[in-house]
Amino acid sequence: MLRRLARRSRGFRGDRRGTAIVEFAIILPVLLAIWAGMTELAHAIDEWRKLTLLTRTVADLTAQGDAQNPISTTVMNDIIASATLVMRPFDTSKVKVVVSAIGVSLNGTVATATVCSSTANANATARVTGAANDLTVPAGYRTAGMRYVLAEVSVSYTPMIGSALVKLAKGVASTITFASSVPWPTRGGKAYGTNTYTEVVVPMSGAKACDGSTP
Repeated sequence: MLRRLARRSRGFRGDRRGTAIVEFAIILPVLLAIWAGMTELAHAIDEWRKLTLLTRTVADLTAQGDAQNPISTTVMNDIIASATLVMRPFDTSKVKVVVSAIGVSLNGTVATATVCSSTANANATARVTGAANDLTVPAGYRTAGMRYVLAEVSVSYTPMIGSALVKLAKGVASTITFASSVPWPTRGGKAYGTNTYTEVVVPMSGAKACDGSTP
């Protein structure tokens, strides 16, 4: 009996049938994880690209101004509504859009950004007017009296593979916030007071130009 068992065990050791199936079963989860990761990364990059494009679009359209100042509410709503078209096919129900008219003042070599008027879509809150300590005036805009439009857009991204699986990755939340901020020099509006730069005023309660003039 022992000799027969020994002969059979030697036969098992030499039998390589089914090895490929076992190896495939071991490596399959790794292959699926790589495939899911590549798919998720491509999807996330595409949405980020769309969000960046939306921010530039909103900033550019607002900077062109309107036939009136401040920009009419109808025109501003149309500009913000462009999110639906630019972000397609991604969901825009959670997109936050804030558009602000910014004025620049200089104290020596230090440039300070002042929010002169600001508006936002239903998901976001407009900026408070006045000095914005959280904003850094971009290089090229650091000139006294400079006026520009700042578009800030963000959206919560939920991975396609599901939040439960994403939580398995250390330090990664179930949702990721994509945010984009684009300054754009004004190309419309009009000059107020003694300023030589034209200014766009976005619609808001009590909207005023950067020098305090009522449009």
